[in-house]
Amino acid sequence: MDRKSIDSKWPNALRWLLVQNLHSFVPWHLMESPEEFQFAAKAFEREDINNRKVFVFASRQDNDDFAGLEIVDGEIQDNVIYFHPTFSSSGQNNSWNIVNEEFVDVFEFVSKQVVDDMKDWAISEDANDL
Repeated sequence: MDRKSIDSKWPNALRWLLVQNLHSFVPWHLMESPEEFQFAAKAFEREDINNRKVFVFASRQDNDDFAGLEIVDGEIQDNVIYFHPTFSSSGQNNSWNIVNEEFVDVFEFVSKQVVDDMKDWAISEDANDL
């Protein structure tokens, strides 16, 4: 990601990864532009049962899982919300919670979710196939 696109208001943990151009953590992918996952942020805002907002920075390539930083009063927070939206066009889906898990920050998300998912893939996927 171009350093000029990295907002100094984002948590340092996210900026730390992006400034080093760390984007591919198969099966996870970190954003390469701030607008990349706006569609998922809109789906989250429509579907979250707690009516929250997120700045989405990561997606899982094999399903519709995403991770975003919570936005409170227009400010991006450190905490990460890992979610699976339905992309329902009819608005909020009150029948189930789309949030899979929450993490205190980007590093906890990467260490507890991303690395575990990478390990699972490495068991069945040869690195030469990436």
